[in-house]
Amino acid sequence: MTKALTTVVAALLTLCQGMASAQDASPQAAPAQEAAPAAAPVAAPAPTPPPAPKKTKLSEGTEFIIRFNERLSSATNKAGDTFTISLDDDVRLTDGTMIRAGYRGRGEVTDANKRGFMGKAGELNVRFDYIRIGDQRVRVRATKGSEGKGALGATVALTVIFGPLGLLKRGHDIEIASGQTLVAYADNDYELDLPIAPPPQD
Repeated sequence: MTKALTTVVAALLTLCQGMASAQDASPQAAPAQEAAPAAAPVAAPAPTPPPAPKKTKLSEGTEFIIRFNERLSSATNKAGDTFTISLDDDVRLTDGTMIRAGYRGRGEVTDANKRGFMGKAGELNVRFDYIRIGDQRVRVRATKGSEGKGALGATVALTVIFGPLGLLKRGHDIEIASGQTLVAYADNDYELDLPIAPPPQD
């Protein structure tokens, strides 16, 4: 009995030694590598603002030669009729910028009376509203000085009686021929974007 117990104890000791040896022989777990720190996000560069558009100044009082594009007559026109006008000659600004002839605008008949009895002459009143230069409406007036502003605001008001300014008087009615020119002036200071769009070609 004692011999059997001794054999069992010896077997247990042998088993324990074998398990210890196996544990010693097993590779040690490699220490976990430290995670690399996350890279800081790179801020996107601020967008470059577009360059400010270049501008030129059209000063109050700048002179324009305005052309009537349509025939007008005290015999056929009435108040409220509109007509087209054009810039008839190039305009050079103080910085050398050239505004080419051909820009268009609008005018309006403010009053028209046919010739009457007893030799009464016809009367034709017209005004210029504006010339469009590029995207800008340049309003005009009849006189170079600011005293030209009045009840009609920034417009050219012309009373055409008995054919002044070389206008054609046919009988006793007043006519303004297509192609007739008159002088007008810018009513205010204006800033025009460069380059200025060319005048219409059609």
